[in-house]
Amino acid sequence: MGPPGPPTGAQRARLRYGVSTGMSPLASPDLGKKLIDQLRTVHALKRGALRMFDPMLAAVAAERDGGEMDEVSDLLAKMHRAFSAHRDQTAADVSMLEARLRALGSTPAHGRVLGISAGAAARARVGAIGGQNHGANARDAFVFEHLEIALLALLEQLAIRCGDEATAEAAREAKAHDEAMAVTIDGNWTNVLSLTLASQGLPTARTDGPRPGLHAAS
Repeated sequence: MGPPGPPTGAQRARLRYGVSTGMSPLASPDLGKKLIDQLRTVHALKRGALRMFDPMLAAVAAERDGGEMDEVSDLLAKMHRAFSAHRDQTAADVSMLEARLRALGSTPAHGRVLGISAGAAARARVGAIGGQNHGANARDAFVFEHLEIALLALLEQLAIRCGDEATAEAAREAKAHDEAMAVTIDGNWTNVLSLTLASQGLPTARTDGPRPGLHAAS
């Protein structure tokens, strides 16, 4: 066997955020419980989102390679790269949030958590293979990113009030990933329209021809 490869983003997150740094002694037990509840909810939402990426990426790859949407194959390829990169970020975020849960003496939530079904439905529609409505898919992904951003912002602020800087930093890092993805989507509505028209068999009227499409935010 050869030497082990470099750690993945998820492995780095566990190493970085799994340190058992607890809450400030000044934090009340009730606030501490609220922090753990919020952390479990955000972790469950992120974990549910992660499960939706693979069918969505498979759907985009099928359209890219199917030969029926050659006019926008460049956009499909760039879309696939953007969401593949965000999938890797999300996997790291899930590991990072789970590490904080365990460092605080808790465990991930099992079963459904309030609000997960709405987020999962959005991701599921993005991942529907066949007859995709790229306009609706992009809209749902854009809305879902902002749902994640809002929950992470609340988690960050609650962690600060509890004196738990490690959890606050984890929330900030995950939120930055979602903010970057939301910016990527928001900067590509013209390309989303081209994908929507092409998927419906309509002319895209891309007067400038193939153009830079969906790009991963740096």
